[in-house]
Amino acid sequence: MFAIKLNAIQMENTNQQQLDLIAQMIKTAQRRFYDDSPYYILWGTAVAVASLVQYFLLLAKSEYNALGWAVCIPSALIIQFIIVRKQKGEEKVKTHVESILVNMWIAFGITLFIILFFASKLGLNTYPVVLCLYAFSTFVSGAAFRIKAFVVGSIACWVLAIVGFFVQFEIQLLLLAAGVLAAFIVPGIILRASEKADAVNQ
Repeated sequence: MFAIKLNAIQMENTNQQQLDLIAQMIKTAQRRFYDDSPYYILWGTAVAVASLVQYFLLLAKSEYNALGWAVCIPSALIIQFIIVRKQKGEEKVKTHVESILVNMWIAFGITLFIILFFASKLGLNTYPVVLCLYAFSTFVSGAAFRIKAFVVGSIACWVLAIVGFFVQFEIQLLLLAAGVLAAFIVPGIILRASEKADAVNQ
């Protein structure tokens, strides 16, 4: 009888240790995820600014209404390259979940490229589909790392995508800007603030 109780206690302790290990792994992954906050702020800002510039240029009936995209996207790529070079020397071993999410974001980039390359085929459905893609990617990342800001932002993107299917192109630009604000910029700022708070507490 005593042996049975002892085994039960040992199993309970083992289960608790496993739960603690999982919780610690998630926390470690969250801290590493904070390091990616500049990318979310960078690309969210680039897309938001480009969308708003195009919106106002369309209102002004300018034939150069795509100028914002021509400036913001290459600029964001250059800045990302600089950030990646800076972080390269600080690389750490990734967890299995982190590796999966890295591959997911690579798939996101490829899918986004295909959608935008064939935008003429999708027509007015292009930006609502892009918003759905934003929502999917940020929802998976937020759920995996238990970061509510990304989950909330992804839900906002889905709602904006639905609205986008029923409005004209100019309004879709505003929805796209609002979508990246909710799904990238605000969560990125929250991550950045959390990273600084963790650094102070350590």
